[in-house]
Order: sequence, then C-alpha cells, then structure tokens
Amino acid sequence: MVPALVAGPAAHREKRVDVSDIDLRSDTVTLPTEEMLRAMTRAPLGDDVFGDDPTVNRLEETAAERMGKEAALLVPSGTMGNLLGLLVSARSGQEIIAEADSHLFMNEAAGAAVVGGIQVRQVRTERGVLSPAQVLAALRPGDDDHQPTSAAVMIENTHNWHGGVAWSLPDLQLLYETARTHDLAVHLDGARIFNAAVATGTDVRTIAEYTDTISFCLSKGLCCPVGSILCGPAAKIRQARRWRKMLGGGMRQAGVLAVPADGRPRLVPRWKHLYR
Repeated sequence: MVPALVAGPAAHREKRVDVSDIDLRSDTVTLPTEEMLRAMTRAPLGDDVFGDDPTVNRLEETAAERMGKEAALLVPSGTMGNLLGLLVSARSGQEIIAEADSHLFMNEAAGAAVVGGIQVRQVRTERGVLSPAQVLAALRPGDDDHQPTSAAVMIENTHNWHGGVAWSLPDLQLLYETARTHDLAVHLDGARIFNAAVATGTDVRTIAEYTDTISFCLSKGLCCPVGSILCGPAAKIRQARRWRKMLGGGMRQAGVLAVPADGRPRLVPRWKHLYR
C-alpha cells in the first residue's frame, strides 16, 4: 500500500489513505467477485466423482453447449485440461505437433511425455500461428519404423508466449482442414479463448468448430478462483474422465468451485455476456 496525503482545511495534518497495487504479472491473479463468493456458499452439491454434483453437471452442460461440443469435463487446471486433451488423441510412442513456444511445451512439466509417453514435435513460428505447410513438413512418414507416428496437432489461442496473439478464423480453418486430411486430431489450448473471440469478433462456438477438443480456463480473465473445462466428443470426454481420476483430479463436492463459472445472471452478472 502507498501512503497518500489528503489536502483540505486541515492540510497541515497528514492522513494515510490506502491505494491498492495493480498486479500485472498475469491474469491468473484475478480475484473472484463478491457475487461469486456468495454463490459458493449456496451452491447445490453432490459427489462429482459419482456424477452427482448438480452444479458441476450444469456447468459442464452449459460449457459443452456454448462450445458446440457433445460433452465437457471440469478439471482443476488448464495444464490438466491440455494433458487430457492429448491423452485422448494420442497414445504412447506417438507424436503431437505443437508450436515451439507453446504453453504445453514450455510450462507444463513434460506431462505429455511423462504421463502419456507422447513426444512433442516443436515447430518454430514467427507469431505463434502454425501454417498448413509447417504442419505438413513436420508430419512423420507412416511407413518408417524408425520414427514415431504423428497423431495430433496442438494449437494455442490466444498464444501466451507470443504476446497474446489471436488466430484468425481463416488460419484456424486451413489448419484444421489440413489436419483432418491427414487423420490428425486437433486440440486447442483455449486458456484465453474468450479473449480471442473478442479480439477477432468471432463467437467461441465458431472457433471451437475447427477443433476436436478444446480446453479453456475459468481462473484467468474470467476471474473464477479455480478450474478449467475440457470440451469435445462424448467418447473422448468419457476417456478424459477416467484419466482425470487416475491423475488425482476427481473432486468430490466440486460445485463450490463450479458455481462461480455458472454464468447465470442471478449468480455472476458481471460476465454472463462472455457465454453468449
């Protein structure tokens, strides 16, 4: 806190006024609103590992609908969301293609390699956006027993290490079409996908259309205290749920963490528009 002087009739007297610091390290340090905190005390609860928490179920259904996917899964962190997205798209001994400065490669403790036995093929770009030509150049030949097989492409939107650059929709479409042509799954690290939607004037559902799985954070710009969401086909989300349990991410009365992200006007009026 910074002391300040207050001028006035009694200017000869010093009065200390608290001036809050502004923390610009990251949007991860955003704090939940008072409405969110109050909602946590009123949330209907159940055991989410058994699928019995109504608040979690409602959030997952809402997230899946907003992203245009069949199903969704609440996870403790964006790192786990990305890891699960890869574990359901590639198997041990395979390779995924990712931008060299991606959060997956730089900041997720080699989880894909340690947990999944999945190798990350790094591709250097100028602005964090993989081109179809770069993906094709990174593809492994399927008939060479010396090399791993390519299973998926992982992209990041917005891209953290490249200054928060947002993918244009045409770039995303071309990448997705190239991946599908070569039987590659596409996972989108959409930690800040709502930022990308605002920056490009594109609805998040349209962006998610060009992905197989997509994860996004609740705890960054959306200012919820904890959590991320993974969305995708029902079969893949079912696999991800099992992986979540194996990794220790199965939470019990998780509705207290899900309710700040509910987005309903009576609970979180500040940012309900982000889901619409």
